[in-house]
Amino acid sequence: MCAGKTRSGAALARALKRPFADCDALLERKHGASPADLINKKGLGHFRTLETALVRSLAESDGQVIALGGGFYPSGSRAALLKKAGLTVFLYCPWPELEERLKSSRAGRPLLAGPWAEAAPRAKKLYEARLPYYRRADIIVNVAGLNPAQTAVKLKRSLQL
Repeated sequence: MCAGKTRSGAALARALKRPFADCDALLERKHGASPADLINKKGLGHFRTLETALVRSLAESDGQVIALGGGFYPSGSRAALLKKAGLTVFLYCPWPELEERLKSSRAGRPLLAGPWAEAAPRAKKLYEARLPYYRRADIIVNVAGLNPAQTAVKLKRSLQL
């Protein structure tokens, strides 16, 4: 959720000379609709089913960097799938900075629709609910104040590659 998974993941993949897969972009390409449109038209449950099938397929390949949607990890069955597939990384962004990021880039995020005064409490509640799941990642990298290139450098160091 606005921590920089896509851009930082792509930068890390380039640095490691590995393939990069962005789940949201792949779902959009495959189904002809953005994640927001899929959620709005078919519901969140249907979207999560499509997302899980995609990640299961991606997890069969070794050596790639995968950017997941922000709501993918908070599930026992999906977390188990990720643990089997490789290392998981949580890009930790403290709430005050994340809130600022979300304010300026929440378009296309159906769970944050509406005026910011109404969306902000929902966003914080979602963040707080997901945080315990995210913290189960193999590696946690604090991305506060970092741009995607800086995050990729920090990630590469954390991976000890």
